[in-house]
Formats: sequence, C-alpha cells, structure tokens
Amino acid sequence: MDNVIEKIIEIVAETCGVEKNEVNGDSSVGDFPAWDSMGHLSILNNVEEAFNISFDPEEMMELEDINDIVKAVSQKL
Repeated sequence: MDNVIEKIIEIVAETCGVEKNEVNGDSSVGDFPAWDSMGHLSILNNVEEAFNISFDPEEMMELEDINDIVKAVSQKL
C-alpha cells in the first residue's frame, strides 16, 4: 500500500508540475493550477498506465483526491 501511494503522489507531482513534498493523501482536484478537469484525466490515465489497470468513466468521476485514487487502485490490484 505504501508504494501505491508513493507512486500516485509521484504521478500527481509530475503531471501537475509540483514538488512531491507539496502533494499528500488529501491533495485533490483544484489544489494545484494544473489539476483541473483535464489534468485530472491526465493523472488518471498515467495511474492506469503505471498500474496496468483501467477505470470506467463513472469511477473517474468519483475519484476526487489522492486517497480515493489509492483506494481504487488497491481494489484493482
């Protein structure tokens, strides 16, 4: 589980162009300028690729913060 959250934090930081130490489990859509609706899709696409999983559109709409994404990824692994 720790490596799942670490990887997701890394993906969010990279996608949003921020430092990893600025991102935590409670970081959510809108916390960073690049984490808008398009940024959210980019983050989720990168997460899907990194973990070799896929989210359906309804799931994507429910994932609002890093903790949500971690839970969803953990359930799929």
